[in-house]
Amino acid sequence: MLCVACYMLHFFVLYLFLMDKNKDFTLTPEVKVEDAELVSGSPAGMNIVELTALINRYESDMKKMKDNLKIQSGMLRDAVEGDAAYHEIDIQSKDIQKKKAEIKQKVSKTAAMEAVLAKVEEYKSEIKDAKDMLSGYLEEYQRVAGTNIIEGENGEIKEIIPQYRLVKRNNG
Repeated sequence: MLCVACYMLHFFVLYLFLMDKNKDFTLTPEVKVEDAELVSGSPAGMNIVELTALINRYESDMKKMKDNLKIQSGMLRDAVEGDAAYHEIDIQSKDIQKKKAEIKQKVSKTAAMEAVLAKVEEYKSEIKDAKDMLSGYLEEYQRVAGTNIIEGENGEIKEIIPQYRLVKRNNG
């Protein structure tokens, strides 16, 4: 069985190399990179049906990889937790963590710390909002300038990278 890093490398290579249209092709440990064939150009040359099928196949294969990772991680966790020495140290660690949490809560309950915690939450919220705004400005810059390269204030060249992902859509 391939390790997770191998799957990720496999996944990346398959992104660059698309399947032979005469083969039933999925990301499985049995599939070798030699089974793939370079398709002229990039995915941009594919039609919407081919892209949809490819996206759906990758999403399905990623789910299978995550399921396999979950199984392997569970096996590893069970093996480690079954060790007597680990179990003893784990109990001690939980006691220490509990004491640590109690002290942290006690310190956090002071008026001064409650103000600091409020400020921390405020800063986190402001940073999230600023990231969202920056993302919109970068998207507009890329559209207007026709490039994904921008020069920073100190002359450093930076690249604008869009991040795409699939999320379940609420139909309600």
